[in-house]
Amino acid sequence: MKASPAQTSFNAGELSPLLKGRPSLDKFKNGCETLENFIPQIQGPARKRPGTRFVAEVKDSADATRLLPFEYSTTQAYGLEFGDLYVRFYLDGGVVESSPGTPYEIVSPYTSAHVGALEYAQSADVIYITHPEHPPYKLARVSALSWTLTAVVFAWPPFNDENTGTTTITASAVTGAGITLTASASLFVAGDVGSYFKISEISASKYNQWTTGVVHTAGNIVYYLGNIYESASNATAGSRPPIHTSGTESDGAVDWLFLHDGAGYAQVTAYTSATQVTATVVKRLPTTSATTRWSEGAWSNRRGHPHAVTFYEDRLWFAGSTSRPQTLWASVSGDYENHKYGTNDDDALNYTINTQDMNTIEWLAPTKVLAIGTANGEFTLSATQISDPVTPTNVKITPQTTFGSATDVKPLRVGSVILFLQRAGRKLREYAYQFDTDSFVAPNMNVLADHVTESGVVDLAYQQEPSQIVWAARADGVLAGMTYERTEDVVGWHRHSIGGGIVESVINLPHWDGDQDVLWMIVRRTIDGDTKRYVEYVEKYMTDEYAFFMDCGLTYDGSPVTAISGLDHLEGEEVAVLVDGAVHPNRTVASGAINLQSAASVVNVGLPYYATVKCMPIEAGSQDGTAQGKEQRINNVVMHLYETGAGLWYGPNLTDMDEYQVRSSNDNMDEPVPLFTGLTSLLAWPGDYEKGTQMCVQHRLPLPCTVVALLPQMHTYDR
Repeated sequence: MKASPAQTSFNAGELSPLLKGRPSLDKFKNGCETLENFIPQIQGPARKRPGTRFVAEVKDSADATRLLPFEYSTTQAYGLEFGDLYVRFYLDGGVVESSPGTPYEIVSPYTSAHVGALEYAQSADVIYITHPEHPPYKLARVSALSWTLTAVVFAWPPFNDENTGTTTITASAVTGAGITLTASASLFVAGDVGSYFKISEISASKYNQWTTGVVHTAGNIVYYLGNIYESASNATAGSRPPIHTSGTESDGAVDWLFLHDGAGYAQVTAYTSATQVTATVVKRLPTTSATTRWSEGAWSNRRGHPHAVTFYEDRLWFAGSTSRPQTLWASVSGDYENHKYGTNDDDALNYTINTQDMNTIEWLAPTKVLAIGTANGEFTLSATQISDPVTPTNVKITPQTTFGSATDVKPLRVGSVILFLQRAGRKLREYAYQFDTDSFVAPNMNVLADHVTESGVVDLAYQQEPSQIVWAARADGVLAGMTYERTEDVVGWHRHSIGGGIVESVINLPHWDGDQDVLWMIVRRTIDGDTKRYVEYVEKYMTDEYAFFMDCGLTYDGSPVTAISGLDHLEGEEVAVLVDGAVHPNRTVASGAINLQSAASVVNVGLPYYATVKCMPIEAGSQDGTAQGKEQRINNVVMHLYETGAGLWYGPNLTDMDEYQVRSSNDNMDEPVPLFTGLTSLLAWPGDYEKGTQMCVQHRLPLPCTVVALLPQMHTYDR
């Protein structure tokens, strides 16, 4: 049976080997068995990915390093290199330097063992960072060469519930440094150094309420609206009640010094014994009497620190400490560094998820509600009435799905959905509201391509321009991508080998030109026998003499030269070379340089890579049904290409291939081969009779390539 099936789209991406026998599947005709170093476009074509540009080696290639994004504006977006106890900065495609050749750097509390577990949330020019072994920090930008990374100093830190036992704490003084806190029973441990203890009192039962017309002498103490004041003068109370929360104010006659609001706290500075510690008062304590009204700080080296952080409804939310893995803490509304609890709508709050299973909170993500990912399931947090803002008295947490989330992989917000990694780290799920059921669902984005992330995923990033792609750094170092446009029913996976390197970290930043996004990465490579970790980013897709289709590369742009230096980062490597838009024979870097056959003005040099498309077995049917299991032969093929350079091969497999000759007799031999757009001539197929016939296309030179469609003519022979 003669047929002319056509593959006119590749946007289903790479399909699972388990689907190879399912040609009836809708996505089958648009899918591929292999899609490597090609990016399926939403419209359908497969476009060769641009190469990566080398920026710099990390400070110490022996240590694990991670990139974090810092987007101050669409034109000022920084890459942050977190390594062993330091942070370095990248801007506009280069290193931020304090002086020529010297990277600007600040000290960090995080070791290389910690950087993989950092979580972060940004507000304007401040990014809050959490790690379960460190108190929350904030990184603030003052200018390109002035950054600070400091522990957050909370006006009020979060505290656990008040003590309900009989153990008392006695403070030696209500203010000052070097006071002692003495417990009536064993309470303290050495790990309490740095933690906070709050002491409270019931003011209404201890002091008279301020009342106008009452005669006062200096030293009299009253309370009003929960605050405690001391008279600083002898007079009869005026008509304006004291409501201030610091300093001294007059009620019209008596000057009132604010003392406290019924509670104060101190930070432990030294451990003496299980019943005594030394502390510094941060907020004036209400009493020096022994009291059972005390609370321990929610976070400390002893109890652990929060793991997750985000902004939601103008509050800064933290969640998931070691001792309270299911608890969320939210700041005072609009006051991100204040966790003073109360019942007013804008007061801080904390809430613990109560479920049968242990649901350690792994991530928080804001949408119309606050999405919560835990080790055993997914939840949402909202007000009782979803249209209302969340307050301390109307919190509602609703269980949604039960897949569980991977640890240390930040989810992505894409449009109105959250993409998160399932607990085993191999499935990407789409957390989205479903109107029909009035609940959230989380379909598996890998259901048709489970093999692509089988090795596990360690990092995620989302690029919105020029193509909508979710990027995933796999545990084995391969870079996976998912072209994603739900409104067009496009979910297409693809794989990328970055010049043989191991991709360890990925982030997305706006391009400094403002016209697209840029994928940045840390790539571990073996260069001249040594392990190197390089910061690289994926170049723009270009089709002129600046076309960049090589990895870890650099560009020379200047007066014509015959030698290119500055290639020490590729010492001993065989590199691809593009000179003034023409392919040059490969060279091997020696002493950081290569020599050219002739002088050139624009020279791109980098690691070569092939881009490969291998289609699914062709199902063209036969006289008695399916073509599966029957002998087939492609006679010829026409390829529909767009702006494609020389180096394109085609055939039934990656061994038996013919090269398509892009250069024609009309092209000048002393100029670069023009890119080809259109339908090729009828090309003889190099294959023979076989079962499960497939088409392969491979681009092997550092030039652009876009495959729009493959149009074979073939015969299928019935049994």
